[in-house]
Amino acid sequence: MRHVVTLFVALSCITFQAAASQTRSGGPPAGQPAVRACAVLTRDLVAPFTDNKKVLDLIPPQEEELGTSGTACEHGAVRLQLFPGRGGKQTVSAKDLQPISGAGEGGYFRSNRDRYAELMVWTGKHSLDLQVSVPSGRTAEAIKPDVVALANAIIAKLP
Repeated sequence: MRHVVTLFVALSCITFQAAASQTRSGGPPAGQPAVRACAVLTRDLVAPFTDNKKVLDLIPPQEEELGTSGTACEHGAVRLQLFPGRGGKQTVSAKDLQPISGAGEGGYFRSNRDRYAELMVWTGKHSLDLQVSVPSGRTAEAIKPDVVALANAIIAKLP
């Protein structure tokens, strides 16, 4: 339970930091997200993480607003939370977060009991959080390279 609370506090700080830095960096006016999460989390990016591709045709992506300028997109086995603004390199103290390189300016990876893999990444203009369901019989650590590749594909689509 202590780890859950620590993680929640850390993620809240990151989200508030991203929102605050977006205001300082001249991001979009309040209420107008710079980039819609579902515009970048396309079917071709989600398909490799989906066992039954027909599900992607039956259940359309669901987008929601996050705060005044962030958006989230739930598409198949992937959820993307996207915030405009320079997040910069963040410091997080939760034990289960692993620093990663190779995506954006760096970030953190964690396994949620091998139910989903989560990757938090910051770039010069955006911060994003990816949550990817771990397929049966696999581990979050095993799909980590694929999640990093997904983050890079998303970053490549951002302005």
